[in-house]
Amino acid sequence: MGLADKVSKMRLSYHLNGIEINNVLNQLHIRDDEKAERIAKNHVMTIFNDILPRLYGKEAVDELLKNAKP
Repeated sequence: MGLADKVSKMRLSYHLNGIEINNVLNQLHIRDDEKAERIAKNHVMTIFNDILPRLYGKEAVDELLKNAKP
């Protein structure tokens, strides 16, 4: 595992934790629904558009999204 993979895994962990913190703040009514949704979307889109293709390849991510239920 090279440095780029280690950095990508750390970024993945950071964004997943960001989603969890965002959800907690929303459940405690510290963050309103619209802002929480916008922040979660940014974290998720970063994961799917940047981090996962670096770790597993663009083809794997495309296949995952194709098989996802709407």
